[in-house]
Parts: sequence; structure tokens; C-alpha cells
Amino acid sequence: MPKKPIARKKNAAVKKKQKPAYLREIQIKYKKMWVKAGSPVGKRITGARQVYELFSDLQNEGKEKLITISLDVRLKIICFEVVAIGSLCAVYARPVETLRAAIPLNPYGIIIVHNHPSGETHPSHEDKEFTGKLIRSAADLGVVFHDHIIIGDGDYFSFSEAGLMAKL
Repeated sequence: MPKKPIARKKNAAVKKKQKPAYLREIQIKYKKMWVKAGSPVGKRITGARQVYELFSDLQNEGKEKLITISLDVRLKIICFEVVAIGSLCAVYARPVETLRAAIPLNPYGIIIVHNHPSGETHPSHEDKEFTGKLIRSAADLGVVFHDHIIIGDGDYFSFSEAGLMAKL
């Protein structure tokens, strides 16, 4: 009589199949965007008016948008990133998220721009508090924080022009 095969018990020592491990890779992509004729692209940024002219379309937005502009050592725009889109009267972003866009580009400096859909350009208490945090965070990273510009209905507010940068 032939021998029956012995049923093997599953050995607990048998290695389980390991799940594959993954690492995330950051990839920076640049996308070209058309700008208005006469915009300060490729020119040295010498004041908030130039930034306002470039981003004045923000005054037509129904939600607050926060943008980080990266500058080279000659104060020319390297690129910009929309960091956050908020609601009618607020946008939330941590300083690290705001600066994150600039870090891979090794910029000399940055400018922050956001809009107030209400049209009012006067900075809120939260705007001032956030700007102070950004000034300190940028300094810790060795990046010059040049300005925070608020765009409203046909007008803008510049923290730098108003002399608030040193007070925050």
C-alpha cells in the first residue's frame, strides 16, 4: 500500500511576504504662464507696485489666495507658487508651507502676496501675526523676506512700504 503524503503544518517560522516599502520623490515642474505685456518679468523688482501690476488679477478672485514669489540675488523673479486657496475671508497656511516652494530653488529672497476678496487692503491682525512668523522663519533659513503685499479692489497694501516689517 502506498504511503500517504504527510500533511505539513504551516510553520510559524516561515517568513511572511513583506509588503513593499516606498519612498516619495519630489519632482519640481515648471509651467510657463502668459503675463500681461509690460509686466516686470525678467526685470529687477524695485517695489510693491511692480508686484501688484503682475498679480493684480487676484483682485477678481472670490477666495483668498496666498502666493510665494522667489527672487534671485538681482531681485528678479525666479518663479511663483500658489501656496493656499482659502475662503471668502481667510486663507490658512503654515509658514513652512509658504516657504517650502522657495527652498528647492535656493532663492536669495521671497515676497508673499495674497488678496482680500472684500476689496479692503488693510491687513488684519492675523495678516500681521503671520507676516511676523514668516520674517523670523525666512531669516532662520537664510532667505531675505522682502515684503508681504495684500491686493484688494484696484489697490494694494505693502508691509514694507508701510514700515511694518521691522515692527513685526
